[in-house]
Amino acid sequence: MIGVAAAISLLLMTCLAAPAMAVETDNYQVNFDGSVQYLAPKEVGTVVVHVATDRPGGNYTWNASVSSGTVMPNKGTGDAESFNLTVTAGTTTGDLVLTIGLTNGTVSDTAKYTIHVVEPVVITAQVKNSGSVTLTNVPVQFKADGAVLNTTTVTIPANSTKTLTYNWTAGGLSNGQHTVEIVLDPNNQFVRFLDGSTTFSSTFQVGGTIFGWLNIVLGLIVVLLLVLIFLSYMGRGKKRKK
Repeated sequence: MIGVAAAISLLLMTCLAAPAMAVETDNYQVNFDGSVQYLAPKEVGTVVVHVATDRPGGNYTWNASVSSGTVMPNKGTGDAESFNLTVTAGTTTGDLVLTIGLTNGTVSDTAKYTIHVVEPVVITAQVKNSGSVTLTNVPVQFKADGAVLNTTTVTIPANSTKTLTYNWTAGGLSNGQHTVEIVLDPNNQFVRFLDGSTTFSSTFQVGGTIFGWLNIVLGLIVVLLLVLIFLSYMGRGKKRKK
């Protein structure tokens, strides 16, 4: 028979030999879904920094830096699932690399995100108000392939011409045909083209040419600069008394 002392010794040996239970620790997994991908030189964009939903509990600290331009803020503390950074591109084209370092003192993660700084396509058209009434705060939309790029308003004094301009950072375009549109008064309240429409559109081709991107830029500028849009005042249904 095994004595009491021997049994206790055997039990201790068994306990010591048993493998230690692993303690699972959630990790940080930084990603940048929904962030700006292209900027023009000196343009400002938003980067959304996502922290994993199964991240460790409690606060973390983070710091941010960019290879060119600026990022604000460049450090902080929090416990949110995501936070936003404002990135301003530098004065030259090329890739801007954002680096994020994040830690709670025990678990850490480092991630990089690349923003392409490109020369913008300048979409420009001259708009003429040939009427005798000033057109105030007329809505204008710039669109590409059906997506709204920018919405603004324009005021055009009577018998005068206004130049509409939008800098489009059109990176990552697929090969094939694309469409650019300028939509005046999208809700059809104030003005229209003389042909009754409110939209000017132009198409251009990506690929199939040795001129590449330069051809797109020059083609858009030339086509749109040659457009002279005459507006007529609709008066919201009101007519002048005779």
